[in-house]
Amino acid sequence: MKYIVQKKEDRVFSYLLDDSGHAVEIHIDHPADGPKLGDIYIGLVQTVARNINAAFVEILPGMNGYLPFDEIVEPVYTLKGPSPDIQAGDQLVVQISRDAFGDKDVSLTTRIALRGRYTVLTHGGMGLGVSRRIPEEKRTQLKDRVLSSQEFENIQKRIGHCGIVLRTNASLALADQSDADNDDRSSVRPILRELSELEAQMLDLKLKSPYRSVHSCLLKTPPRWLDRVLHLPQDTVESVITDDLSLFRQMRSASAGVPSAAGAVSELIQNDNTYTCRFYDDPLVSMDKLFSLDRELERALSERVNLKSGADLVIQTTEALHVIDVNSGRVKNSKKKSKEEALLEVNLEAAAEACRQIRLRNLSGIIIIDFINLKSAAGMQRIMEELRIHASKDPIRTQVVDMTRLGLVEMTRQKIELPLADANRI
Repeated sequence: MKYIVQKKEDRVFSYLLDDSGHAVEIHIDHPADGPKLGDIYIGLVQTVARNINAAFVEILPGMNGYLPFDEIVEPVYTLKGPSPDIQAGDQLVVQISRDAFGDKDVSLTTRIALRGRYTVLTHGGMGLGVSRRIPEEKRTQLKDRVLSSQEFENIQKRIGHCGIVLRTNASLALADQSDADNDDRSSVRPILRELSELEAQMLDLKLKSPYRSVHSCLLKTPPRWLDRVLHLPQDTVESVITDDLSLFRQMRSASAGVPSAAGAVSELIQNDNTYTCRFYDDPLVSMDKLFSLDRELERALSERVNLKSGADLVIQTTEALHVIDVNSGRVKNSKKKSKEEALLEVNLEAAAEACRQIRLRNLSGIIIIDFINLKSAAGMQRIMEELRIHASKDPIRTQVVDMTRLGLVEMTRQKIELPLADANRI
């Protein structure tokens, strides 16, 4: 896969392209300097709304965030009122966990998470975990190789109750090690070095926060587009390409690499990474035309998606949910197949494409898919299985909930960033 980054006017467009050149993800970011996902602040509790189990916390003058009670885990207070429970006037350390959606404020958490390339260190987390994208049979082996229970306990003694998640890149970093190297601690040194850096950063946050004033920003994450580049999965992305010199320089500055040049393309080989960052400056063919970026964006914003079978998907968004309608359209029924078999094949194709479109358009919250009705219960079950297989490949938590008798399927996808269409309108 290739990851393409380009700047148009005041916006940064990022495209994850598969081997056939079609977009898997598209992101549109505004390089504003305001609060963004991952930033850490000392917030002031304005009100506590027990009827909705949440508090509203001001992270900047006039800017509130929504802090659910179940996200208040071992909070770090810099100023605390007499009650042991959260109350108006309290000051505490919070992190932005979700973008603002519509008229809803940003969401906050006290589970402060520091992300690295291989690991995530979380204040108040639960034990040592492994990315759900790693097969279950490999998770225990990975944990045993990277960190012993005693080493994990020592980390908790130094920085307090915490959680550690080994990301997919940690597994990939060790995948090429031979059996003879399995017990060699040198193979996990990059992972342990990163974890040590995150530990020092977490300890620094905890020690300094009591001496900082309310509304202080304790940690500002890189621009969203750059943060994505720094955390790309090593197993899928072979190169990052941009035609904007300022973006390339930011990537070069943010990564531990050594630049080199070759003809029309300058390269940055990054340590601990399998992909190459390249600056594209061919005067004959623009990067836009080379990768058909405008066409990919247009398709991702279109209401209708054509399928190879002749059917299509109609994707619409309401205030409460997203709806995907499977339309049989111009499906041609082969004489060798019954109508039921033909419609099942259309639905299976639609299930795979619906999951692709959900990720591409960054749809989140409640998603309803209206499949073509089948008479066979076994056929409907196959559709559900197909959906679950493709939904499990989404890096954002996606769940297939249930199917009704009318063929309506309910799915949910975690809300983190704005949908592509909304980001495009800003």
